[in-house]
Amino acid sequence: MIHALALGLFGLISADVANDATTADHGAVALVAVALPANANRAIMEALNRLRGEATSVGFEVRFVDAATEVAPLVQLDSLSRGLRPAAVVAFAGPEDGTQAAHSLDVWFLDRASGKTSVAHFAADEVANTGDRSDVIVAVRAVDFIRARMFDTLAGRQGDASPPKRRQEVPPIPRYYVSGGIGVLSTTAGFRPSLAPQIKVGYRLTAWGRLDATALGFGTQPRMSSSAGQVSLDQRFVGASMTVLGSEWHRLRPLAEVGGGEYVVVVQGTPNAPRLGQTTTLTSPGAVISLGVAVTIVSRLVFEARAGTLWLASQSKINSDPSTNIGSLGRPTWLAGASLGASF
Repeated sequence: MIHALALGLFGLISADVANDATTADHGAVALVAVALPANANRAIMEALNRLRGEATSVGFEVRFVDAATEVAPLVQLDSLSRGLRPAAVVAFAGPEDGTQAAHSLDVWFLDRASGKTSVAHFAADEVANTGDRSDVIVAVRAVDFIRARMFDTLAGRQGDASPPKRRQEVPPIPRYYVSGGIGVLSTTAGFRPSLAPQIKVGYRLTAWGRLDATALGFGTQPRMSSSAGQVSLDQRFVGASMTVLGSEWHRLRPLAEVGGGEYVVVVQGTPNAPRLGQTTTLTSPGAVISLGVAVTIVSRLVFEARAGTLWLASQSKINSDPSTNIGSLGRPTWLAGASLGASF
């Protein structure tokens, strides 16, 4: 009776599989088709039903297909591969003559991707005192064999076939930079430092390098007095430089600046009477070298502070009148600044 029920069940499953054959190959899960012999017993059925539950929980699909006993297992493997297009095919064969033990089973496992077929023979009489448990022992061994092949050959392939993780896109480097702040110019001629508005625009060449243009001027005018009178300086600077940015550490990035520009100073002399004063504009090219630090406030807002030297090419004399010399522009001239900048 059990044999008849098994045949009826296999017939229903075969019809259902034939209807779904076109979709099995396109699904997201790996399909394993199991072709059972007509004389499958209760132990085989129960063990395979447990295997199907385990396989479903980890992403496999197991379908049972009826197979006639007169068809050789290798032919069954080939015909099921064409009909269902599964990832793997399993076929069983029980003893058909007296050459094998009564409680024995042969299992074929075909991995369709590699074309490799694994074959195993299981017999209960290899274990002493099996008694009525012979069918159960054979069924458990057969299912363990199938389970091992499923996970060894198919599970790794499923992981490899999963879509690759999308690489995290690195946001593009902001190329343009604009800042405004206060600059400081100071000579070694005895004048107080001059504070002036400073504007800087830049273009980011690389993640660590930026080309800058700086303009500084129209600030305070330091004065110096003597017995001959007094002199005031109106200092200005326009230049270009390469700013090198170091690695960021706790929002801090060291920076170094190397460049050059033109230094301009308007000297206004006011001598004591009866002498007449004079106003002279002095210019000199100079090289800029400075060190500083950049502090990231938010994503693209940065505070920068730097200090260095402006090494002038010439030393111009500072006179209060044509005949009275107070000093000369020092070499080097000190240059510093602090600014708040934005990148975009």
